[in-house]
Amino acid sequence: MSAIYHLVTEPELWAGLGAGGYRPARFAEDGFVHCCADRESSLAVARDYFADAAAPVLLLEVARAPLGRALVFETPAPSSGAATAHLATAALFPHVYGPLGWRALRGGARLARNGTGFVWPERFAPLGALLADALAARLRAGEARGVPSLRALRRGLSRALRGAPARLVIELATALVGNPGRGARLVASELVRHHPGALVALRARDVRRLAGTLASWDDVDIFACAISGQVYREGGIGDAELARWARSSDRWWRRAALVSTVPLNVKAQGGVGDARRTLRTCKLLVADRDDMVVKALSWALRALAVRDAAAVRRFVAAQGERLAPRVRREVGHKLRTGLKNPRRAKRAAR
Repeated sequence: MSAIYHLVTEPELWAGLGAGGYRPARFAEDGFVHCCADRESSLAVARDYFADAAAPVLLLEVARAPLGRALVFETPAPSSGAATAHLATAALFPHVYGPLGWRALRGGARLARNGTGFVWPERFAPLGALLADALAARLRAGEARGVPSLRALRRGLSRALRGAPARLVIELATALVGNPGRGARLVASELVRHHPGALVALRARDVRRLAGTLASWDDVDIFACAISGQVYREGGIGDAELARWARSSDRWWRRAALVSTVPLNVKAQGGVGDARRTLRTCKLLVADRDDMVVKALSWALRALAVRDAAAVRRFVAAQGERLAPRVRREVGHKLRTGLKNPRRAKRAAR
């Protein structure tokens, strides 16, 4: 067999993830990771140790080859006071004298219960999909509500995944975007953005997959500011990709093309100013009168105005009445006063 198995509750898995992969809480005490060699012993250990677990129980599939000499088959070392029925299933159990490294962690499955026991899973999901399902369930249960709490959750996840391979984080985020759950897109997108290697590893196909189904203003702005705009700024996708989105029949993809230029110019998003690329996309959508696109065009031009007001003035003058009245008004205000809506700002100050 090419795999061994490790049982863990979902909270314990997240708590044990780190730079080298996964280390259980008892690793320092035991000196090794307890594992099982087959189906029979895995289910027996699950019954003995996890029958009363309140949290979901996961069965991790661990590749043997990457473990090398750290994998040793030895007589079992049961915890003091634990049930011992599993000892009858094997004379030797696999012990791993080191963390379960990222390369070894193939994936896993949530164990379904059957009375006091558990049922062997029909299939094992890749690790990224397994973690995404677990996160989506937590979000649906309301663990984090509102942007501040979602970002606090994401920061904790980013610490756990800091040493994970970029491709794993991308796969996790892609699966999470496809899961229903309030806040899933924000957490997924920021996990990629704040991972040391994930953002620079993205290519056009990855970016499109991370978009998932764009169906709202929020969907687009999170995706474009955290993912596509960042990748566009760094050259991972080019002008042709944004031009393709700008020609889409889908209003949300057209909006995404424009909002993807915002990180070129906004300092808080890493921008230093890029009039050529910003105005190239703006020009493609000057005549679009969809309200979501018009608002995005105004935003893109106002963001550039902070960096290169002269370039925006020339663009507005050249396009004239091809620009929607909202765009002319809001961008004009920004150029003259530095504000999108100076009247509203005055009323708020009273």
